[in-house]
Amino acid sequence: MIAALCGVMFDLFYGVSWTVIGHNLPPASPALSAVDLAAFYVLHHNAILLGNALACLFAAMWIPFTAQLALTMRPIEGDFPVLTIIQVIGGGITSWAFIFCPAIWAAAAYRPEADPMITQAMNDTGFFLFNLTYSATSLQAISAGITGLMDKRPNPVFPRWVSLWAIFTGFVFVPITLMPFFKTGPFAWDGLVTFWIGFAAFFVWAASMGTAMMQEIRSRMQTAAAS
Repeated sequence: MIAALCGVMFDLFYGVSWTVIGHNLPPASPALSAVDLAAFYVLHHNAILLGNALACLFAAMWIPFTAQLALTMRPIEGDFPVLTIIQVIGGGITSWAFIFCPAIWAAAAYRPEADPMITQAMNDTGFFLFNLTYSATSLQAISAGITGLMDKRPNPVFPRWVSLWAIFTGFVFVPITLMPFFKTGPFAWDGLVTFWIGFAAFFVWAASMGTAMMQEIRSRMQTAAAS
């Protein structure tokens, strides 16, 4: 139950830490000059350090969520759990990105006196790693969604819309491939497609699958208690 809950809690704690405390709602524009970006880091120095440090901590919740999702998918797949294995590997890489990238942004804020070009380079590196590693997360979401649709039991764990949303989430990240070519507009890392739509889809997916697993676990617990 706690592992399933981590999907919902990840949304809350990581979201607040990285976006609100860390001043990434939306992130600083990639169109900013090195001097202006460095000034942004200086202005919000302590908040960026705290928000990203907390994000590194709360990102670990994606690991138990991934593990519980694998245990839920495994009985559905049967003897050849290829999708379950893909989901675990994708979740592991996603966890790494969620932990590693905030550490880079915290390092960019660590020395306010640093050359603005260094701050800009570290900021760019963090966002490129954060966004362009989406394929692992896409595979995690799509494999979980397909498995959910394969569940032909009378009471499937995942409602059909949850599984379809997971698949949608996996594919909605694909336009992020265009991110390196834009500093403004919908495909920039602070833009409508890359940031707002991508993150909204991701957070709904994590919350919906986590909630569905909690409901299924609660049902099994009640059945066991009644017997």
